[in-house]
Amino acid sequence: MPRSQRRSSLAANLVLLVGSLVFAGMLLALLEGALRLTGVVETDVSNKSRLKYQQLYFPILDAAQLPDGDEILRPVDTRLPYQAIRKLKPPNLTRIFVMGGSAAAGLGFSPNVTFARYLENMLRLAYPDHFFEVMNLSIVALSSKQVKLLVAEICKNYDPDLLVVYSGNNEFLEVHAQKYARIHASLSWKLRDLMMKTHLYWLATRAFRTPQKPTQTGEDFSKEDLRLTEHTIIEEVEMTPSDVKLVVDQYHANFEEIAEIARSTGTPLLFMTVASNWKWRGRDDLPDGWLAEILGSAAPPTPDRYRAARRILTERIAASAHRERYEWLYRRAVIGEALGDFEAARTDYREALNEDPHLRRALDVMNDRVRETAGKHGVPLLDVVELLQDSARHQILGFDEFYDYVHFTPRGALLTAAGLFRAMQRDGIVPPARGFDPDDYVRERQNELVMLDEDYLGVEAWIGFSFDRTLMDDRDLWKYDRMLEELDRRLERNSNEVAALVYRGNANYFRIDGAEAAVRDYKAALALDKNNSVIRANLERLLAERRP
Repeated sequence: MPRSQRRSSLAANLVLLVGSLVFAGMLLALLEGALRLTGVVETDVSNKSRLKYQQLYFPILDAAQLPDGDEILRPVDTRLPYQAIRKLKPPNLTRIFVMGGSAAAGLGFSPNVTFARYLENMLRLAYPDHFFEVMNLSIVALSSKQVKLLVAEICKNYDPDLLVVYSGNNEFLEVHAQKYARIHASLSWKLRDLMMKTHLYWLATRAFRTPQKPTQTGEDFSKEDLRLTEHTIIEEVEMTPSDVKLVVDQYHANFEEIAEIARSTGTPLLFMTVASNWKWRGRDDLPDGWLAEILGSAAPPTPDRYRAARRILTERIAASAHRERYEWLYRRAVIGEALGDFEAARTDYREALNEDPHLRRALDVMNDRVRETAGKHGVPLLDVVELLQDSARHQILGFDEFYDYVHFTPRGALLTAAGLFRAMQRDGIVPPARGFDPDDYVRERQNELVMLDEDYLGVEAWIGFSFDRTLMDDRDLWKYDRMLEELDRRLERNSNEVAALVYRGNANYFRIDGAEAAVRDYKAALALDKNNSVIRANLERLLAERRP
């Protein structure tokens, strides 16, 4: 073929290719527009998180049968612990759903150490002639955006008598991750980010995945991703006041939508403000010599030296940039507490929380929005911040209530559950309980915990520290996982250690896919300790609930 003809052919092919691409682009744009106008994609794109570990897959509950044939509904998402409700709800049953992130999920302990579980125990003790189901659907890293979707799912399908929402610590996860990713983004990431803003993407996602796709903790949910957003990401990501305001406004809008969903379906709803550890500055406390660093000289701390340091910090706070202010405010709070000026300490701790660049604790303004929304819509409110502050030492929330920045100690979870119990009575969700005092329940459980050297063997009471009681106060988010790894190591060294087998069986009991492993561990423990009634009760309970 002559060169001129080849050139003409290439030009024609190029024109054809460009035309095809333009046509395909126009077709996709028309299809995207049609999807937006017709609402074929039911869930708005703005409700979808770009973080893999924040995805929800519905239905959240699936039908199953107990060994005796009774039909139940149980979670399918492996991030949730095993629990169940009756498929056919009897008339003398009150069904409660709790929703939120890791603080409500009880990260760091077994599922027994959650305000949801303690509330369920209180209700059953207070009203022995009535049935209660308290299902905790809180998942690590969920924000109010996902909780809103979960509320709609529960109201539509599972006949709730009460929804309890405790959400607010994870609102900045997605925006932090997006900002960080843009700094380090590859071309493929940028293209994917662009696609995820379209309805076409979510329609294709729905079409090509299986109907139920529960997130796998070992694959889709990455602890390393969360650790990145807590630490490394802060070094490179700057949140402007306008960025923060956008997130807070969206948080407010999500709670408004939750209230409207509950109203439109006639579902009772209870909001909770989200409390946190005001004394948190990381896994480590202030370093030795921090006071001398401020004053420029080393000497034993005295009231005069503390007052001098406070004056210096006040000057620094007035002249500092945002990130520096957080650290100086925190140190001035510590000084105020040391001087016995607890009102000033409370003010500085709260201001430091609101200036914290990590943005992993619910801001005061966010709790104000929850209070505002509750008042506007007539939604009952439990002010957890006020509740815990009233009982805290010097009214400063700290490590008695939280083992890290937002996750409850057993004491914190117990106090919150007692507050919920009273709120339910106050708002007529349950009648007055004769002969039961939630404060007595809290005191009894706390006294038991103080005397506890090793964990409970019984699965219904197991705390989740097993042999190492220091884990109760350990500040590591992933201490429960460390405990499980240590159990495996102990049993590799000595497979006949009864308590280790039972503890591992308890952990497997709570896993959705752990029944077979739990039965194996309990049976191995019983073979070594045939007359142990606690182990036998664990096994019988499991076999009554699930077929291995």
